[in-house]
Amino acid sequence: MPTIYDVAKRARVSTYTVSTVLNRTAAVSPELTKRVLEAVRELDYTINELARGLQMRRTRTIGMLIPDIANPFYAKVVRGVEDVLRGATYSLLLGSTYNDPVEQSRYVGVFRSRQVDGLLLFVAPGESPEVQALARERKPLVFVGRLPIHFDADSVSADNTLGAELAVAHLASKGHRRIGLVNGQTGLSSSAERVAGWKRALKRVGGSTAARYVIHCDWTASCGHDAALKLADLPQPPTAVFTANFLMMTGVLKALKERGLSCPEDVEVMSSDDSEWLDVFEPRISTVAQPSYEMGTEAAQLVLKRIASPDRPFKRVVLQPRLMLR
Repeated sequence: MPTIYDVAKRARVSTYTVSTVLNRTAAVSPELTKRVLEAVRELDYTINELARGLQMRRTRTIGMLIPDIANPFYAKVVRGVEDVLRGATYSLLLGSTYNDPVEQSRYVGVFRSRQVDGLLLFVAPGESPEVQALARERKPLVFVGRLPIHFDADSVSADNTLGAELAVAHLASKGHRRIGLVNGQTGLSSSAERVAGWKRALKRVGGSTAARYVIHCDWTASCGHDAALKLADLPQPPTAVFTANFLMMTGVLKALKERGLSCPEDVEVMSSDDSEWLDVFEPRISTVAQPSYEMGTEAAQLVLKRIASPDRPFKRVVLQPRLMLR
């Protein structure tokens, strides 16, 4: 593999001149620039970005941890991140934690070893000493979707309390008073916020806020299925169910079908997260659409600003969900 020294020798210039031409750090005469670029082309020379990054204390890479790339919601967030980073000539390193704090810690170690310039994180449930260490060291770190509890940091999230309140209020307007909530895992800000919105809407109409109507699980279709069966087996089962994401909703519908129940005639279902598939989905499912793409663009912009200005005040961005009625 040719080196910068080979390019300098072929172009009959110094390595400093080659570096200046390639990095555009100073003006170089048109003649020397032409010789350097011709030598680069003839030798098929490529800049070693890692070596240059280490020298400049930047690798122009951002690490991002999401719970599960198979979930369409996170794919849209990642798309938003990539669109911003591409424009800033940064690359993205991506990992899925599956909401496992051990896997999260492993990835944090990997990203440290790769010397990423910043980290975007959908934090896993539970304590994470590695993440807290990053915050103490004031590494460029942005929490997405789920807020840190024990320290301050940049963050981007949706208003989950409002989202749950909108969904439950809509169901209550159709006469439902026993509304189940199939929620994410405990120990996460997003899960607690949805419970708060669920309670607020039900108290307003005199509905039941009994704890038995809230089931926490791991965001998957299978957990939505099992949660729906538990709700269906209650002495007074809910007449409507709100789920924390799209995958859980599909599991709930599967369970209802197994029990011979129809939606919305027997049990009405709503979901947080929206998908273009729902426009052709039967039954017609109303949702609270999350601003997933915008969460990604906002998070990417925040981490780039943190890299450029490490001592700037922390910023919390809260985006508004919207009701999608079908």
